[in-house]
Amino acid sequence: MLCVGVLITGTLGFTWIEDWLIWESFFFTLYTLTTVGYDDAEISPNGQRFAAFLMIGGIGSVSYALSQIVQYAATKAVDTEKRMITKANQLSKHCIVCGLGRTGFHIIQRLDDQGVQVVAVDSDEALIKKARDRGIIAIQGDATNDDALIYAGINRAASLAAATSSDSTNAMICLTANALAPDLPISARAEDEDSINKLARAGASSVISPTRYGGEGIADSMLRPSVAEVVYGTHHEGDKKLHFREIPISKENNRAGLSISTLISRHPSIAYIASRNTDGQYTMRPGTEHILEDGDFLLIAGQNQDLAAVERFDPKNQKTAA
Repeated sequence: MLCVGVLITGTLGFTWIEDWLIWESFFFTLYTLTTVGYDDAEISPNGQRFAAFLMIGGIGSVSYALSQIVQYAATKAVDTEKRMITKANQLSKHCIVCGLGRTGFHIIQRLDDQGVQVVAVDSDEALIKKARDRGIIAIQGDATNDDALIYAGINRAASLAAATSSDSTNAMICLTANALAPDLPISARAEDEDSINKLARAGASSVISPTRYGGEGIADSMLRPSVAEVVYGTHHEGDKKLHFREIPISKENNRAGLSISTLISRHPSIAYIASRNTDGQYTMRPGTEHILEDGDFLLIAGQNQDLAAVERFDPKNQKTAA
């Protein structure tokens, strides 16, 4: 509006002083404000004085308008970031994914498919915008710094993934996260297999090498295509992939004291892979008489709808088993 006001003032001023037509005055005002130059334009001394004041006022007005535009853009960016931080502060038991490359987005998609709330952290503005456009809570910042992870709610998170394409960056993320939340499970991506032990020493609970995992999957699809189809989902028609779940056992969810035979009778289509006790010891393929104790975890496999039924199962409310 300020620039429009300057244009109107200049047009009326030149029309009155030089007795020009409106268009001539408007065109000359644009000449003045844009500093293009007057060429051979004839102008009276009074017109020159007016043009000088117009130049000063015009430059100031344009500068002010540009500063307001920049300030608006900066304020909007800050407000967006504040909204993301506010949303992250409302979450608990969520997962933090550091790194929004292809691997990071695949991780987020998989977690979202399981109904898990996610907060992403990355320093790349374009990737942050891409994530936010997809409805992901994304914090722009360096995940190796305390502030970014604190904004992402690391003290309330259930787990964290260091999924950038740089092993050194992932190691720094693990060190930072481990210092802020020592008991937080941390999964790290390793591009170089030589980095696996280093990432573990940096605080990663588990380290995954996409290269090794992908290579094993391709080899299995060549040697055992039927197995690969079930385990990796290499068949593209329908969901024939075998899915896995980790079921917590506790008194609070009424699962402590259950036997495998009870679960088999309720969920016969599920494969009961292993049971892990509080000491981290595994019982592979637990027998029907195996009793699940408080603090155990039961590893199962099956189709998504069958796994969901097990997750909902409450022995004290048999209707949830359906």
